Amino acid sequence: MVWDYFDKFSFVCDMYNEDAGKIEELILNFFPYDNSVQVLNPDKGKNLLRRVQIPSINFAKLQIGNIVNVFSKLLLITDCVPATRRTLFKNVESTFAMIKPILPKDHGKIITYIMKKGFRIVRMKNGKISKDFALELYKNISGNSMLPIIIDYVTSGEIIGLELSAPNAVLNFRQCLGATEPSEAAPGTIRRLYGENILRNVAHGCNTVEESAEILELFFGYEKGLPRIPFRATFKDCTCCIIKPHVVIDGNVGAIHEQISTSGLFYISAMAMFTVKLCNALEFYEVYKGVLPEYEAMAIQLAEGKCIALEVKCTDSTKNVVCEFRKLCGPRDPDLCRQLYPESIRAQYGKNIVQNAVHCTDLPEDGESEVEYFFKFLANE
Repeated sequence: MVWDYFDKFSFVCDMYNEDAGKIEELILNFFPYDNSVQVLNPDKGKNLLRRVQIPSINFAKLQIGNIVNVFSKLLLITDCVPATRRTLFKNVESTFAMIKPILPKDHGKIITYIMKKGFRIVRMKNGKISKDFALELYKNISGNSMLPIIIDYVTSGEIIGLELSAPNAVLNFRQCLGATEPSEAAPGTIRRLYGENILRNVAHGCNTVEESAEILELFFGYEKGLPRIPFRATFKDCTCCIIKPHVVIDGNVGAIHEQISTSGLFYISAMAMFTVKLCNALEFYEVYKGVLPEYEAMAIQLAEGKCIALEVKCTDSTKNVVCEFRKLCGPRDPDLCRQLYPESIRAQYGKNIVQNAVHCTDLPEDGESEVEYFFKFLANE
């Protein structure tokens, strides 16, 4: 689409004002003609930032719930004006998707498939579901003779739950799934590509927006301060890997997941998507304060959008998982990685020393504590 110089999209944002010690509501105007941005304080009638080009801000980042970096000021997008909603978010809705108990080597492929189809992952985590949850999930086939077999199967192992956002997400995801019987599914659908049979048909999707909302609350919600579906982290013999926000936006989550799972040496025991506040990012990276000149930039980048935390374990108990996993990630600088370790994660998906694809634990003694920071501390905030 060709944009006019004066076309704009307006977003409602929250920004923490450190001097005043409070959150201010601002309006961010985005002009797609030249990727320029303007920031206003509507209460004070004040122009906080005159229209200026910020190449790093684009439509992929301008999603409700995302955080944008405007000259090191982090703005949380909470809403948009009606005209912007009609243009950019027409018919956008959420659906619940579940990857069934399948071989971990296929998880990454399916996540990549979903993102390439235009779905934005809003929330995700792995877990093990109860029979009560499974019965709620499949209540629309309550009279089906296969129901007990299906319930036994989906509760037998680890699943991955996702909240997906897209225009007409419910219907479109079901079309991406294909027919229940993989051999009858249309070519190119998930079940046709990866399904084995009518039971082991890879994934599940909801039928209506109302059903999706109900299941999303059951899977991702909390009760009495505890997640209804517990996180899978064990905090033992592990290392921490954080897939950074730019990787999520670029759609490379599945590729990194696949590289870890098919390495032969590592497996992912827990994963979940998080939004990290700047104060938490600074705290998490505090060990680098005064050591790395990129300390603040690293924290800002981690807080710029949703990231995915992984607890990674080693298949060989005689090896040190922290040290071995760092080899898979490569050195901090992606340019160096591309010269010396071109197959490493950072060489393939890193952009620069700050946007270097992943964080991984440095010291062997810190693996468990870094996993705890995400799956205990941030998970219960």
